[in-house]
Amino acid sequence: MRVLCLTNMYPGSDDPDYGAFVATMCEALERAGAEVELAAIDVRGGGVLRTPAKYGGLTRRALPQARSVDVVYAHYLFPTGAVARLCRAAGGAPFVVTAHGRDVRNLARPGVRRGTAAALSAAAAVIAVSRYLAGQLRASGLQLPPVHVANMGVDLRRFMPQDRAAARARLRLAPRGPLVLAAGGLTDRKNPLTLLQAFARLRAQAPGVRLAFVGDGPLAAAVDAGTERLGLAGHVIRAGALPHEEVSDWMAASDALALVSRVEPLGVVALEAMASGRPVVATRVGGAVEVVPDGRGGAIVDPDDPNDIAAGLAAVLSNPPSAAACRRIAEAHGVDRQARRILGVLQGAAGAAAGLDGHAGTLERR
Repeated sequence: MRVLCLTNMYPGSDDPDYGAFVATMCEALERAGAEVELAAIDVRGGGVLRTPAKYGGLTRRALPQARSVDVVYAHYLFPTGAVARLCRAAGGAPFVVTAHGRDVRNLARPGVRRGTAAALSAAAAVIAVSRYLAGQLRASGLQLPPVHVANMGVDLRRFMPQDRAAARARLRLAPRGPLVLAAGGLTDRKNPLTLLQAFARLRAQAPGVRLAFVGDGPLAAAVDAGTERLGLAGHVIRAGALPHEEVSDWMAASDALALVSRVEPLGVVALEAMASGRPVVATRVGGAVEVVPDGRGGAIVDPDDPNDIAAGLAAVLSNPPSAAACRRIAEAHGVDRQARRILGVLQGAAGAAAGLDGHAGTLERR
């Protein structure tokens, strides 16, 4: 099975965590028996001139590759889905496109909606990373090909329970006191400023607790200012953006992960935390509730309510689920298991295009 992974997010030398979940899935697909080629954008940034040039270059690279594979596995409905459609129209392989979240939210923009509709009209199937996102797609009113649900999975070998004290020593963190981790971009959607307010309330109950932000983004300065304003200087750690392989140490060093996004299509980072044996305080808005069982893997909270977030953090810090229980939850979403599900969809698309059995294996179709 020859697969072309077509993606606008992939780790590069300047940004080794950019689209790391796509790279992890490609590795898992190869372990599942596929031969994976890559056509990718591995740098961030855009603009009126730069964005068309990036996608033009992606299209030029992908066109010849798409003619020599069995199926194209595209990531994000638009613009990457549109590139896959061009490849198909030029005699390339059939394509399956994965919806990750922002691409569905962007359907409110007329130009994006038109481009997405055109791409989906030629797609063999869509994979949504959560039932929540599949529902959002159906509610969009667009004409859809078959929609499947499979998340991007968690690398159970990279993220596993480790000794907390040893991880803190490696990171040169103080050995004592609870540590809450927030891993992700410092963006409005990720909601770091509300988390800061919740953390201030939490410290009133647990003065020794600390909060670590791993990631960077446009709200970095606001997070720093909020830390000072709330009197949290010395209790908030800003580690910045890190390569994906370094995040596992922060997971191991923490006592809980806070994922309090305003909306979270799924939250692979929640799976990474639970695979590491750490509970998650997760937003109730979106698909994170599908992978974080309330009370067993952590707590589900209202992302707009700092008091609710603080209460959820206090609950998991004072009475956390066991590391083994968290790990078992994550194992159901291991990347190798998800890769086999996704490979079933890709085989179905290739088989249907060849006039063979188009059944998509054991993947749940919703």
